[in-house]
Amino acid sequence: MKESRGHRFIGRTGEQGILRGAARSAARGLPRVVLVSGPAGMGKTTLVEQFAERAAEEFTLLRAWDLPPRTDLPFYTVTGLLADADERGAEEHRSGTGPGARAPGGSVLALGGAVVGLLGSLQEKAPVLLWLDDAHRIDPESLQAIGFALLRQQAERVLTVVCTQQAARTVRDMGLADLVPESDRIALSGFGLAETQEFVEDRTARSHSRGKLRGLAVWSDGNPLFLEAALGAFGGELPDDPAAFGVPASLSKAVSAWSRSFPPAGRAILDMLAVLNTPAALPFLGQLLGSDAVGADAEVLVQQRAARWRPGAYPALDLVHAGQRDALYAAIPLPERNRMHRRAAELLAPPARWRHRVAAAETYDADLAGELREAGLRETRAGHPGPAAEYLLASRAVDPDSERRLSALLDAVRLQVTAGRLRSALRQEEVVLRSAPGPQRDEALGLLALAQGRDSRARRYLRDARTAFDERGDLAAAACAAAELGVAEGALALGEDAFATSAYALRHAPDEAVRGLAEANLAYAHALLGGPARGLAHLGRLPALPADVPATHTEALIYRGLFRGLSGDLSGGVDDLTGAARRHSLGLSRISSVWPLTHSLWCHFMLGTWQEARRNLTLALDVAHTTGRPADFFSLACFSALLDAFSGRFDEARSALREAGAQVSAADFAGSGFHLAATEAGVEFAAGDHEAVVALLSPVLALGVNEGRSRLYAVRYAPMLGVAYARTGDTARARETLRGMGVWEGHGALLPVAVRWVRGAVAVAEGDLRAAANAYRAGLAVPRDGGDPVMHRAAMELDLGAVLLESGDAEGARGHLGSAEEVFARLGAEPARQRCRSLLDSLGAPPVRPGPGADLWEGLSDRERDIAELVARGWTNREIAVQLYLSAKTVEYHLGHIYARNHIRGRRELRDRMQSRPE
Repeated sequence: MKESRGHRFIGRTGEQGILRGAARSAARGLPRVVLVSGPAGMGKTTLVEQFAERAAEEFTLLRAWDLPPRTDLPFYTVTGLLADADERGAEEHRSGTGPGARAPGGSVLALGGAVVGLLGSLQEKAPVLLWLDDAHRIDPESLQAIGFALLRQQAERVLTVVCTQQAARTVRDMGLADLVPESDRIALSGFGLAETQEFVEDRTARSHSRGKLRGLAVWSDGNPLFLEAALGAFGGELPDDPAAFGVPASLSKAVSAWSRSFPPAGRAILDMLAVLNTPAALPFLGQLLGSDAVGADAEVLVQQRAARWRPGAYPALDLVHAGQRDALYAAIPLPERNRMHRRAAELLAPPARWRHRVAAAETYDADLAGELREAGLRETRAGHPGPAAEYLLASRAVDPDSERRLSALLDAVRLQVTAGRLRSALRQEEVVLRSAPGPQRDEALGLLALAQGRDSRARRYLRDARTAFDERGDLAAAACAAAELGVAEGALALGEDAFATSAYALRHAPDEAVRGLAEANLAYAHALLGGPARGLAHLGRLPALPADVPATHTEALIYRGLFRGLSGDLSGGVDDLTGAARRHSLGLSRISSVWPLTHSLWCHFMLGTWQEARRNLTLALDVAHTTGRPADFFSLACFSALLDAFSGRFDEARSALREAGAQVSAADFAGSGFHLAATEAGVEFAAGDHEAVVALLSPVLALGVNEGRSRLYAVRYAPMLGVAYARTGDTARARETLRGMGVWEGHGALLPVAVRWVRGAVAVAEGDLRAAANAYRAGLAVPRDGGDPVMHRAAMELDLGAVLLESGDAEGARGHLGSAEEVFARLGAEPARQRCRSLLDSLGAPPVRPGPGADLWEGLSDRERDIAELVARGWTNREIAVQLYLSAKTVEYHLGHIYARNHIRGRRELRDRMQSRPE
């Protein structure tokens, strides 16, 4: 270990122990995340610097910070982090011209995957220390992308240390709540008396009375930054009572007093760095201050730990702490501060120029406000709603017109929601609530309600906004509000209202993004009123290939995938939904990457590609932890319950149902009762309790409010309900369900197979075994168009085997039951497989003799199955890593475990054994 330079590092023994323990784990391939939190100036950065310096012999350091702070640009920090991995990209990023300067086309999936790849490549040479410094100042999109990457870690030699002043918000933004246990959380507090004495005597090189030290410890609360400030202010002499010497207890005044201990040139540098609020290269500082000796003056500050060098092609000088900057800035007299902002504005180009002009403004400035509004308009036209919102919020500070100030606020909220920056938008909610009533305010509050998942509230606000805009003749604004209103009405399953609202938006919307959202909402309304095939027909003008659908129609692509799956084209639905989930940009909607991933799960479930479903489920959960709404977690918990139940894991299924129920109580999610009842019914169907299926579904279907929703999602529950009615002896209601299914419009094999499955169940209940066998055989003969509905087909094969067994055709029964057992065994559908095995045992049929790959498969975890399955397809480790959003190191780790546990000699043998599994 290296010796630290300069002053001794004081205290924090336990905290250093936590970091060292985490480092040892990471070096062994067990990734760890350590959260270091505390107020400004508490020594978070110093703690990690000390640790990093000692760990440098073993670890590669990868540091991310807001350099310069640009929370207005989505993914700014993460793209800078990626650019800095290439020395040629580092300087471009710092100058604001590289990929981190804009990154309008980023996404949590894409950039999170890139971070996974970067960490994977770096750790090939040495373990990696990924350090996020001042994470509370990093743009939320970057935190989401990095958090997504950390959630995907399994076997990385990576230690991640996150320093933040706002632990709860950073954990929430990164989705790390379940990833960082209490043992890896370091909450820094002030020094105690003994550490304060050690700190002061190390820096003054002499002893002091305990009485004076106690007074200083109480005055500073042991905050290292306060202590540094006090020592500078008192010149190393400690008073009996610090407050009695006129040194105020506020941090800003203490730091100001400390800065005055430096020569005037040094104080000027500190103040200018505080005004710039970003690291600055020496030539630029020299221009600002009119000094040729700024280099020598800066070295004095660095030696005295008042400033530090930021590495790069051209080293930049920076303050030590964000708290130090805030304190220094607050202590600069207002006239001097404004003069410094004006000087910076003279030498900088937009957008930094505008920021300094706004900060220097002593009165309203209509011209500057106009420039900012124009800049916001340009960013909007260029498709950059996030930066546009920041310009509008800045214009509020200098616009003399109160109506324009209000308009800027409300437009900024709308743009933030459009950009998917929901948490940023919600920070403006209190200000919006205090604003004057009007349609813009109602629109903003409606969008904020959508961001919170409160669709009923959103509908009220957006409906009032649309009406008011229309009455004043502002049809473009009314069309935008109507398009947003259509989202809420669709979520509430108000088909006729969504139809009328969307048609209105299309008549009056000049903007293509608004029209794209309205088109999607109109298709959803068609589906609520006439079923998924009708909604799909409305989207017939979209390009056939998902990649060719324009970004303004991303919502329409998502709905097309949903409708294709629900109308029977399972493979087409997967294609559209997967394409939408992987997009780098969305249109004008609150729909995130979670939504298409969620709806793709059911398609994979019906297709029998359960491993793909499990992959998408874990992926969707990771994304939801960083960008999700309450409704996302509800939907994912529901599907998790369904998959667990059909796999025979009923305890886990009921646990997931409890989680879904908790989400229902915490969020205003439209249709939650319907979807929760349908999921509970699915769990009971898997368990064979058909009475419970009927008891759960019948009441919610009888509610008129669920008419449109049940029509849209009928294919997911109606076959199960029809079979349950038949098996409980209620053939009248079973036939009623069958008649409803008979008028479905659809594509592919799913719908005709489902109809024949229910028809066979009704015939069995009525005692007509021949008709039942004919219905099942007809279902099995349906061509496998649009993707084979493996689940329904296997269930029919099981039921046909049972019918043949009862009819005395033992040989025919054995064949169909054996085929069904093989399918259920491959899927891991244990309850259904056991039912097959029970009937086969009655025939004296030997158990299925699976190939050598079957035993292997049973012993693998879900993640190992993902990897082994792709190895069997001939994929490389790198290709697998990209597909699963993992690092190549994690793929290698899992393969090593598979080889060792199963005595497999290499990749070829694994592939051969996997390919021997029965399909």
